[in-house]
Order: sequence, then C-alpha cells, then structure tokens
Amino acid sequence: MAVDENIKASVAETAVSDTSRLDKDSLLKKLKDWYKADLPRVIDWREQAREDYAFYNGEQWSDADKSALTEQKRPIMTFNRVAPLVNAVIGAEINNRREVRYIPREMGDAEANELLTNAAEWFRDEAGAEDEDSDAFEDNVICGMGWTDTRLDFELDPDGAPVVRRLDPLKFVWDASAVKPNLEDAQHLFYVDEKPLSEWMAIFPDADPEVLNAAWAKSGNTAATHDNDEPSYEGGSYDENPNKLCTIVEARWLETEHYYRAQDPQSGQMLELDKEQAKQASAAGIKVAKQSRKVVRRAFIGNGIIGDIDAPLVPSGMFGWECITGYRDKIKRQFYGVVRPTKDPQRWANKFFSQVMFLLNSQSKGGIIAERGAFEDDRQAEESWAKADSITWAKNGGTSRIQPKPTAQFPTGFFALFNEAKEAINQVTGLSPEFIGTREVDQAGVLEAQRRQSSLNLLASLFNSLRRYRKRQGKILLHLIQNYLADGRLIRIVGDSKSEYVPLMRSNIADVRYDIIIDDAPNSPNEKERTWGILQQMLPLLKDMITPDMIFEIAKYTPLPATLIDQWMKKLKEQQEAEASQPPQPSPDEIKMQAEMQKHQMNMQAKQVDIEAKHQAAATKQQTDAVSLFVDQQKAQLELETAQQKAEIEMVRVANQAAQTSIRQQNANTRRGDI
Repeated sequence: MAVDENIKASVAETAVSDTSRLDKDSLLKKLKDWYKADLPRVIDWREQAREDYAFYNGEQWSDADKSALTEQKRPIMTFNRVAPLVNAVIGAEINNRREVRYIPREMGDAEANELLTNAAEWFRDEAGAEDEDSDAFEDNVICGMGWTDTRLDFELDPDGAPVVRRLDPLKFVWDASAVKPNLEDAQHLFYVDEKPLSEWMAIFPDADPEVLNAAWAKSGNTAATHDNDEPSYEGGSYDENPNKLCTIVEARWLETEHYYRAQDPQSGQMLELDKEQAKQASAAGIKVAKQSRKVVRRAFIGNGIIGDIDAPLVPSGMFGWECITGYRDKIKRQFYGVVRPTKDPQRWANKFFSQVMFLLNSQSKGGIIAERGAFEDDRQAEESWAKADSITWAKNGGTSRIQPKPTAQFPTGFFALFNEAKEAINQVTGLSPEFIGTREVDQAGVLEAQRRQSSLNLLASLFNSLRRYRKRQGKILLHLIQNYLADGRLIRIVGDSKSEYVPLMRSNIADVRYDIIIDDAPNSPNEKERTWGILQQMLPLLKDMITPDMIFEIAKYTPLPATLIDQWMKKLKEQQEAEASQPPQPSPDEIKMQAEMQKHQMNMQAKQVDIEAKHQAAATKQQTDAVSLFVDQQKAQLELETAQQKAEIEMVRVANQAAQTSIRQQNANTRRGDI
C-alpha cells in the first residue's frame, strides 16, 4: 500500500492545512459520502472479478453445482482452457515491452534527452517496474483493472528510493462517474488496506490505536480482498492483541487550486505568485492573471482522519496511483478482461465433460437380466460374472433365462455440442490456436504469422491502455526526477558493452516541457526477432554500405545471448583499435588513384617548372635589355661629351688661328708702315 512510504518525510511545501477550507469532521463526512456513493458499483465489479480470478486459477464450479454433482455421484471435471489464453496475452506483453523517451519541446530539430531517458530507465530498473507492470497487466487481462503505485520511499533511502509496486485491484474504490480508459477522468480514489495493528502503529506512532480501524469501510463487503482474506480479530486492546487486523482507508482526491501569474519586467519570464505578491504586483502596475489548476490531496482514514492532510509527490492533476483498464461495459460503466466472456463456454465444457464421464460410468459393463433360480448360487454368480478368469455356474437350461442388458446410447448431437463448447472459448475471445501455440497442423509460416497478428489486433484495446498507462507513468517519473532526484546522485547508464555512472544534476535536465514517447524496447525478444528477420533480407543489398560502426548497431538486434554479443563486440573493438594503430593497407583502387594523383602532381610540377623557367628567362631578358639600354645611353652620353670636347677644341683652334692671323696681319701692317 502507498502508506508504506515514510509519511513523515513529506516535504513541507506539499502539506496543506486548509484543504478545501473544511475542518476534519466536514472533510471526513465528505469522503465517506463519496465512498458510499461509489461502493455499490465497485461491489458488483468485485463479485465478477473474484469469479474471474477463480476461473483463471481453475476454480470453475460453483458451490451449488458441486453439491448437486456430489449428490448425483457425478465426477467434478475441470479442464482449464482459460489460463492458456490469459498466459498467451501476458506473454505477448512481456515479449513486446516498451521504453519511455523524453524529447524536449524546443525550436528546430529536437533529439531525445538521453540523460533523462536513461534516468527513467534507471528508476524503473531500481524499482523492478517491468515485473510490477506485468503483474498489473495480468490483473487487467483477468479482471479488467490493474493498478500500480509510483513513488519515492524515504524509509529505504533518506534521499528517496524509487518504488513502483503493483496494487491489489480488489482493494480499490474508484470514482463511479469515471468512464475514460485508465480512469483518467476520476476525481477521487480510495484504497482499503488491512494490516496488523502493530504495523499501523509503526507507520502512525502518534495515533491512538482506537482510531486505527475503519470499521465503516468493512461493512460494505470491502474486507474480503484478493491478497488478504484472513478474518479480522475482534476485541482486545493493542497491548493485549497487537496482531489484530485493522483496516485503514487511504483517500486521494483532486481539488481546484487558484494561483496568480505575472510577467517579470526585467527577464520577461512568467512568475507564479501568491495572493500577497499578486496584490503588490497589481499595485505596482503589473498585469496579474488569476488561474486555477487541479492538485491532489491525501488523507488516511480510520475512525477519523489520521494525521494531517498532505499531498503525494506527483504532478498536478495526477494521483500517483495509475490504472490499466480493459474492455469497457458502457451500460454498467465497468471494465472487464479476457476471462469474463470465456466463463460460459468453460462452464459448458466442464459440464459436458462431467456428463460424458457420468454416462460412461453408468453404462452396463457386462450386466445381465436373469430369472430367479437360473444360477446354482446367486451370490457366486454376482461375484464371478464380470471376471474373465472365473466360472459362473448356471442350472441346466438356465442359460435360456439369462439375457444381456441393453447398451445405453449417447443423445444425438451430444458430441457436436461438446466440441462446440470447447471451440467457443477461442471464438468468444477471437484468439486463434496459433496465438496460443496449440495448433497441431502443418501450415505456411506466413499464414500462421497472419493469424497471430489477427489475434493481436483483437487485443489492441488492452495494449493501447497499457501504452496510455506508460505515458502517464512517464509523467510521474519526469516529475520525480526533475524535482527530487536531481541532487547529484550517480545514475547508471548502460552502453553497448559497458556501464558508466554520471551525476544527475538539474543543470543537465532543465525544467522544460517534454514530449513523452513510448517506443519499442530494442531488447524485447519479439522485437529482436522481427528486426533481425527484416535485416536478414536487407543485408545482401546493404553489404557494400555497411561500415564497422554499423556492425555494432546491427549486433544489438540479433536474437543471440547478450553475453555472446558483448564478447563479439569486444573482440571487434580490439581488432579495430589494433588496425587503427597500424598504417592501413591501400586497396587496388586506392593504389590506382594514388598513382593517378602522383602523375597529376608530376605534370603539375613540370608545368610549374616550365612556367618558372619562362618567368626566369623573361626576367633575365628584361635585365639584359635594361643593361644594353644603359650601355647605349652611356655610349651616347660619352659620344656627346666627346663631340662637345672636339667642338670646343675646334673653337679654340679657330680662335688661335684667328689670333695668329690677326697678329700676322698686324705684323704685316707694321712692316708696311716701316717701309
């Protein structure tokens, strides 16, 4: 029961002292009224459910039928054909288990939060959730309802130990007005549990022992439960009889809670405010919105309400108790499982078996009709007539007075009805012999697979309820992980061939909204077989595309022992690491490509050398031309200077000649004058 968790460890912020603004007496009356209003429909369902469990366990005869058969000296024959049907459905769930993945709602492409998804798997693994879910699904298949409790236990671990536990459906009283699958529209639930008084005192040490007994709940056919049918011990005080069985009712119900929200002017984020903060924000001119939400409350009830009203650690609008429902009877507003439609055919099959055995036993076995005095000794004749190794003495002529009894005949059509009753068990459920595995004819594997799939289609509503249950349970896990488990504890994450531990911190799993996806678990046997069958057909087409990394992924889906796959993968990794440490050997195509690349590089180098030579020649020519031009310029300059010098010399010579001529002229003139 959910009260096994440490009640004292409920966090302070979840405690509610003014629940519904009612005092405890008014609240107790309100809860009792709900309980009494729901109880008649629940009692009707429990009667059917107990009979469903009895049929599954082989108790298929009523007490009245047993008494009648005993008086008639007829055999009570039971050939249980219901259990294989139920076990086949349960096996289909076990072999096709699902896993929960969390995908954050964000802009653009989003991938599953691997740390959060692995944390949920760690939670379920620590709590043994797969087995508990299968037990609850078994309850659903049998009686139409299966229940689990998902929570943290602060007695096992001060920081909270993950717990997922199957609860007895025959101990629940639910909202009679709820009609949705998995009772998603229920507004209140009750769980009636019976334990020794000493256990209740350990849970509620401060409570008065006289208060720890809800006698009012036992008066409505609630004491006889599926898991605990022991009678309650009446009388005696706690000190005198601590093992006295007492009944406690745990009530959970939804209430509407009002709160306020406003936008932070600085960050722009929406903040949740209490009433006083909302008044201050309104006075500051900030727009405040008043909203409401559904919150769950919890109380433990004996003769009165025990302790304080608190709230379990669950998301808003959820109870923490999650239900899996079967087929729905819309008239009675009840849910039923696979067993209920099989009960009439099973009864008739049992009665036909009993009738056949009775007719066979009542047939005359060599009986006779004889006249008095036909035998020498009547007693000796009675004892020896049915014995093949003895002699029965008759008087002379007495054999003419002895006649065999007429043989009794089975009624016409008896065996046709008998076979019809046996086949009707499969017909009313729609589950084929191929699905159960009892078909004894040779037929194509494709046909057998199709018939098995047809049976699964008829069970789709049951598996759809299981899928809805896992999504709701995923919300509870998300709430617990984000708010109570993100304290740095190490979470084991299982890899391909090893496990690693990482700290679970709030910074790694942001408090954002996530879409919860229920996906096929890759380690379920049926999923492995289906995937491997498809891969076998695709591998010849993909052989040229498969890389060593892809081999690791493909190996996960082979239907081989996990230890063998791990060894292979380990060897393959070692081989890859060894190959990675050595230079890889090129393939012929790579060698050809390398040769072409080298040839291309040589051609490019030759072209580069030619281009550089041309550039060098051009540069040399440019330098030579520049030198020649300089020499020509210098030669021309020299010639110009030489010509200038020659002209100057010539001018000097001419001037000298003119001077000499002038002197000679003067001399000549002088001589003439002398003359």
